[in-house]
Amino acid sequence: MNTSPFFRFIRSAVLACSVLLLGAAQAQIQLDNVFQDWENIPHTEAGDGVGSFVSVGMTSNDQWLFVHIILSEEVGLDEEVLPNDLKILLDLDDDISTGVDYASMGLGVDLLVDLPNRQAIRYTGGSGAETLNEIGMHVAPTYSANQFELAFKRELSEINPGSVRMIWYNSDTQEGFPVAGVQHTMSELIDPWVAQSLSRADGTLDRVAFWNMNGRMDEAPAQAAMERILQIVSPDILAFSEVSNVSASFVTNLMNAWLPLEDDASWHVVKDDYDLMIASKGEILSSYSEIYRQFPALVQGHAGWGVPLLITSSHLKCCGGASSEAQRQSEADEYMAFLRDAINGEGDGPTLALNTPIIYGGDLNMVGLYNPIFTLITGDIADEAANGPDFAPDWDGTPLTEWPLLQSEHPMDFTWTNNSGEWMPGKLDYLITSDASVEMLHGFVLRTDIMSAERLEEFGLNAGDALAASDHYIVVADLGLGSLVGTLPDSDNDGVPDVLDNCATIANADQADFNADGIGDVCSDTDGDGLSDALELGLYNSDPLSQDSDADGMPDGMELCVCSSVEICPGDLTNDLVVSIADLLTLLSLFGGSC
Repeated sequence: MNTSPFFRFIRSAVLACSVLLLGAAQAQIQLDNVFQDWENIPHTEAGDGVGSFVSVGMTSNDQWLFVHIILSEEVGLDEEVLPNDLKILLDLDDDISTGVDYASMGLGVDLLVDLPNRQAIRYTGGSGAETLNEIGMHVAPTYSANQFELAFKRELSEINPGSVRMIWYNSDTQEGFPVAGVQHTMSELIDPWVAQSLSRADGTLDRVAFWNMNGRMDEAPAQAAMERILQIVSPDILAFSEVSNVSASFVTNLMNAWLPLEDDASWHVVKDDYDLMIASKGEILSSYSEIYRQFPALVQGHAGWGVPLLITSSHLKCCGGASSEAQRQSEADEYMAFLRDAINGEGDGPTLALNTPIIYGGDLNMVGLYNPIFTLITGDIADEAANGPDFAPDWDGTPLTEWPLLQSEHPMDFTWTNNSGEWMPGKLDYLITSDASVEMLHGFVLRTDIMSAERLEEFGLNAGDALAASDHYIVVADLGLGSLVGTLPDSDNDGVPDVLDNCATIANADQADFNADGIGDVCSDTDGDGLSDALELGLYNSDPLSQDSDADGMPDGMELCVCSSVEICPGDLTNDLVVSIADLLTLLSLFGGSC
C-alpha cells in the first residue's frame, strides 16, 4: 500500500469529506459519515493531547439525541477488529441521585452502552442487557475510524425532556471524558427534514440502482413488493446481489413483466458464476465474471454518454474476523487492479474508452476495517506484489467519489437493518463513481416503513414493501455527464458535445427545437420549403409547418430567401460566409433556369 504524502493525506481525508446530497431541506444532523453539519454544534475539547479522547458534542431534536465523538486513535466502535473497551455513560435525567455512579465517575448512570459488546444496560427502569437496537441506536460509519456520529431514539432510550449528561469511558485505561460529563438540554424542535423526491432529476442520462435481494426473487410476497418498488423507481440499469437462486432468464421475464419496454423490446440480463446480476434496458456488450465477488460489465446506456458505461455489481465478503477482513481487502485490491488495467488498456479485460463512466456499487459489507473502501476510492492497493501498483482511478487523476446517499424519508444513511439481531442498522450498500465523467444529480435510499400515508398512496406503495422485498434498501442514483464533458468531440464548436447536440454540423448553443422532433431548428426543415425552421422562426416570421405561409401559391423558400447550403447566412450562395458581388453573379447566372 502506498505511503507517499499524497496517499497519507487522502487516507486521512477522503472518507470524511464528500459531497452532500440533501433533501428539500437540511435536517439538524444527518447521520451519513459527513461531519460538516457538526461545525456549529458546541464541543467539549480534551485539549491535553493525551488520552483516548479529543472532543465530543451533543445536540437533539424532538425525536433524537445526536452525539459526535472524535477519538485519538482509529477504532472499530461496535466490535473488536481494532480492540477497544469504550462505554458511553448516560445520565438521562442529569440527576446523580438516580442510577448508578459507574466507575466512580460522578454520574447517576441510567443507561450504559457497552460498544464493543454491542449491548446496553439500563440501571433505571429496566433489568439485564438490551441490544443496541432496543435503545434505538445508530452509528456512522459502520467501519473503523477515529470519529463517529451517533443517534439515540429518545423514546426507546427513555431520554426525558430536560437535561441529559454523558461521559465516554475507556475501561482499559479507566479514563472518563469529559470530567463530570458533558451536559445537554434536550430540544423539542421538530426535525425539519423534508422527504426527498423520487422523480428523475433534470439532465439525467441514466437512472441506476443497486439492490441486494436477500435470495427472495423467487418468493411471491417479496416479488409483489419488488414490483411496486421498481415501478416507482423505474431504473434504466439495475445491479443485483444475492440472486444465486435465480437465473438470468428468470429475472429477464420478471423485468419484462414489471417494467415493459417500448416496441416489445426485452431487458438485457447477465449473471456471473455466483450471486451477482446486471439488468439493463440497453445492450450489455461484455461482462467479466472472473473478478471475485464483483461483476463488471460494459453496458450501452443513454446515447448522450458517447461511450458504454462500466457498471460493476459487487458483493464483498461479509462480516468480521481476520479471514473475512483479509478477503474483503483482497477483493477490493483485485477489482482495482482490473480497473487500472482497463483504463491503461492492459491485461485480459476490456480497454476503456477515454472518460468512460465508472459506476461501482452494491453490498460492500463495510464493517470492520475501513481499508477496503479506501482502496476502492483511492486506488491505493494493499497487496501490490499480487495486484500491481497503486493508481489514480478517476479520469482527472483524482480518487473516485463515494456518495453519502440518504434515505428518502429520513436523514440517515443505513441501508440494512435487522431489528431483532445484535447488530445495529448499518450502511452496507454503496455507490462509487468517476465524478470526472459522471455527475450525481440526485440519489436516495428508498425506505417505506416510515413513509407518510400520503406518500404511500401517491406512489402506490405499502409501508412494509421495502423490508418485504429484502433486508437491504434499494440504492438509486440519477447520473448525468461529469466535468470532463468538454473533452468530448464538438464538431461545430458551439459548446455542446456531438453526442448531445441536436445539430452537430451547425453551431446552435441554444439547442432550439420548436417541435421537439430531436433535430435542432437550424438543421431542420420541417415543411420542406427550403428554409430551415430556425430561419422561418427567427428571421422571416413564416410558418415552419407550412410551405406557403401566406397562401399566395409561391413556396416560402422561393419567395423569402436565397439560401446558402449551410443556411446560416442568407444570400451567401458561394458559402464563404460573406454576402458579396460573387453571390450576385451566381444569382444572375441562375436567371432563366426552371425548377
